Amino acid sequence: MITEESFIDFKCPYCGETISFPRESAGYAQACPTCTESVIVPGDGSGEGRKPPLPLTTARLVLRRFTGGDWKDLLECLADEEVFRYMGGRPLEEEEVLRWLERDSHVRLTTPEQMFYLGIQEQEGGKLIGYLVLNFTEAAQATLDVVLNRSFQGKGYALEAVRAVLGFCFEGIRLHRVSAWCDSRNAPACKLFEKAGLRREGELVKSKLFNGQWVNVVCYAALEEDYLGAAAGGAGGGGSGL
Repeated sequence: MITEESFIDFKCPYCGETISFPRESAGYAQACPTCTESVIVPGDGSGEGRKPPLPLTTARLVLRRFTGGDWKDLLECLADEEVFRYMGGRPLEEEEVLRWLERDSHVRLTTPEQMFYLGIQEQEGGKLIGYLVLNFTEAAQATLDVVLNRSFQGKGYALEAVRAVLGFCFEGIRLHRVSAWCDSRNAPACKLFEKAGLRREGELVKSKLFNGQWVNVVCYAALEEDYLGAAAGGAGGGGSGL
């Protein structure tokens, strides 16, 4: 039986309107029906919703939403053919990057059927050196990918960024599962996901047609309980090949 007690009433931190969601939504991101911004439903009885905990800050990086001024750094990264060696696609031109940034400016964390991008910016110097992308495939689940400017690979930046976004996924917006897929020939990516604490769940043999060749795809994943258990145990890791 649905009653008033089955819902949480609270104020949107963006528009200030009182909104309501089912009690089982506590801790999760939902779209405000008034202003459409993404709001974390409170579970502490405070009556105030929270904004998603962005940007994310690590020892050397800031993970944040794109801005229009990022186009030059993105173009530098995505004009490199080597970046697409295992991910498919082709280098982008200036107009394509500008259109992408315009479209992305309208995307929210809870926008359905849209990729959610976080730029990877160096704290020192403020250069955008790559990005992370979350694809919310099902309720409380997402796939993760990372793209890094080749000039900044080999310094552990990708590992630092992936660990930060896993914290955001499991602690910030309470996802149940995060997965990542990569070409089995991409040894640095496999090493990255393993060092970040994702479990290797299997290898799909010749499951993807890539440049006219069937290639194997490796699946990595972590569950919320995996992440929180490792965090409680003080799990750590070393550097990355990316």
